[in-house]
Amino acid sequence: MRKTFLIFIYTFSICFLFGQSDDQEVWTSWYIKPLHGKTKQVEKGLIDHVKKHHGKGGWPEYYFDILSGPNQGSFAGWSGPHTWKAFDERVRSQADIRHWNQYVAPYVDTSNDQGTSFLVFHRNLKYGPDSTPEYYHLSWNMIYPGTGGQYKEIARKSKKVKETTNSKNYHNIYQVVSGSNPDTWLWEYPINSMEELNMSTGGGGASDMKKVLGDEGAKEFWELYRNTVRSRVREIQKLRSDMSTPADTTKTEED
Repeated sequence: MRKTFLIFIYTFSICFLFGQSDDQEVWTSWYIKPLHGKTKQVEKGLIDHVKKHHGKGGWPEYYFDILSGPNQGSFAGWSGPHTWKAFDERVRSQADIRHWNQYVAPYVDTSNDQGTSFLVFHRNLKYGPDSTPEYYHLSWNMIYPGTGGQYKEIARKSKKVKETTNSKNYHNIYQVVSGSNPDTWLWEYPINSMEELNMSTGGGGASDMKKVLGDEGAKEFWELYRNTVRSRVREIQKLRSDMSTPADTTKTEED
C-alpha cells in the first residue's frame, strides 16, 4: 500500500493548475526517504532515472543530500523553474513512470510521506547575485494563517537592511502555495562551503536592523515577526550533481 501511494503521488501530484499568471516562476519540491538499508538502491535508481528520463533540455530534476534537520539522511528533489502553463502541457512518458515504479519506488519509505510542494519564487524579495553553489541553507518559516501580507513586509524590511549594510548573507525567497504546509515561506541561503554557514546563522542581523531601522523600527520589526511566524525548521542541502539533470543552471541560477 505504501509503495502504491508513492507511485500515485509521483504520477499525479502535478496534474492541476492554480489560476495564477504564467509569468510566475514555479518550483516543485519533495522528499525521498530510503527504507532502512536501501540508500544505495535509491541512489542507483535516481542516477539511472534522471539519466534516462530527465536529461538536459527535458523536464529537469535536481536532487540533494539533506545534512541536517528532521529529514536528515533523506534526499530532497527539486524541479524548475516552470510556469503554471508548463504543468498543463507536460506529458510524462509511460517509460518514465515504469522506470520510477521499478527502480526507485520499491526502496522508498512512504510511512511519513509529505507529498509534493509547489513554490512560487518571489524575485522582488531576493537579495544577492545569481549563484550555483554546492550547498544551500534552507529556513522553512511556518506562518499563522492570513498573515502572508505581514510576512512580505518582514521580507521587504530584511532586504532593505541587507542592501543598506551591503551584507554578504544572500538569500532567495519562495512561497509555498500548495503542499502539506501551505502557510510556509522558504528562505534559501546559497553557500559555497560549510564554513560559510555562519553568515546565515550569526547574530549580526539584529544589530544591523537597529542601524538601519532605528531602535523603534527594530522593535516594531520583531513584534511583527513574533505575530507572523509561528515556527521554523532549518536544514542544509548539498547538491548531488550525479543524480541531477545536467544543465547550464541549477536550482537558483534563474533567481
